[in-house]
Amino acid sequence: MTTRAEIAAKLDDFAYQKANFGGFLMNKRAKNSHALWTGNRDKGVTELSLLATRDYGDNNIYDVAAFTLDGTVPSEALAELSSQAEALADRINLREHGYVYTCLEPWDGGGTIWISKKPEFRALSRPEQGIYVIPIQRLSGDEPRWLAWVREREQLDIAIVYKP
Repeated sequence: MTTRAEIAAKLDDFAYQKANFGGFLMNKRAKNSHALWTGNRDKGVTELSLLATRDYGDNNIYDVAAFTLDGTVPSEALAELSSQAEALADRINLREHGYVYTCLEPWDGGGTIWISKKPEFRALSRPEQGIYVIPIQRLSGDEPRWLAWVREREQLDIAIVYKP
């Protein structure tokens, strides 16, 4: 089984980041993520806790997940957040809010990415307690489990590591 430390060490390698964060734009996303990762000391890998999942068919699966930077979301918070995420997913279309987080970028969209205009699921977060909630669109049928993060000048950037 892959560990957080093993994934964090692999993220130092551009080829690994290219496999996870590459793609179109001539690997610009991987290059930017690699530069952000290697240029910062406040970084790590954490495990996601799924709060709600919706399967819209044809491999269109969306999740709401919580995470902390140290990897442990308290069980009482998980219970509350799961209930809130399920209720919210029942009221609004999770498909319209899911985001892929395929490269290190602001967890809240930073005001520049369209996800920043859809804060409903992220509003479940408790940043003062170090608990963050994100809506995820899966890239494959695989359940998202790992998240890489970098904090630079009060900005938290995240990416889902789909290929640990």
